[in-house]
Amino acid sequence: MEFTALAIIVICLSALLVGLSRTAIPGLGTLVATMLALVMPVKESTGFLLPILAAADIMAVIYWRKAAVWGRLLALFPWAGVGIVLGFFLMRLVSEAVFKPLLGGMIVVFVVVDLIRRWKGWMIGPEHRVFIALSGVLAGTFTMMANAAGPIMTVYLLSMNLPKDDFVSTNAWFFMVLNLAKLPFSVALGLITLPHLKIDLAVLPLVVAGELAGILLVKKIPQKAFNTIAQALAALAGLKLFF
Repeated sequence: MEFTALAIIVICLSALLVGLSRTAIPGLGTLVATMLALVMPVKESTGFLLPILAAADIMAVIYWRKAAVWGRLLALFPWAGVGIVLGFFLMRLVSEAVFKPLLGGMIVVFVVVDLIRRWKGWMIGPEHRVFIALSGVLAGTFTMMANAAGPIMTVYLLSMNLPKDDFVSTNAWFFMVLNLAKLPFSVALGLITLPHLKIDLAVLPLVVAGELAGILLVKKIPQKAFNTIAQALAALAGLKLFF
């Protein structure tokens, strides 16, 4: 397997940003997925990125293990499982040309609906069964198909008005469970290969460096700025996929 110099730079930067996204700035993960899709086929990049994400999630959970909001996670996991299975079958049916703009459009709509919900004071939120089900199924489907559930989970967690530490911890636990659950599905689809795993292992120190930088950075970001950055990155990721 040969990569151009640009591809190597993108892979290294992606590993660093994955670590940063897991301990400080949610939403970067989807941007990483779009970056990798520029230097390798989208389906191949999905399998390549998954072990890196799983490793980053495990490290983030070790650090943030005490702050997760488990009540919300347990309500979300069954629906996310449905989404993973749905995404597994859709990957065999939906072409990449159709899926990317569809995914991007739905992410943008999800963000806009949340902004309107906040502005109008709608009661539909993290306690509402429809909102939980929709968030879980979309997150499971998008993470299975493109490692792109970050914006969905960002909107869901922002609707809970969590403090930064609780937000990052809950996000890390959610994606650790989902990404570990996705591994056998990705192997069955032939998306995870031994050459990919060797490169994943080589860039693991950059993931660690990103996570350590994120731990220091998140302490310096004001809560309001944290929420704004997370919401903006979710919208930008959706627009990038759409266009």
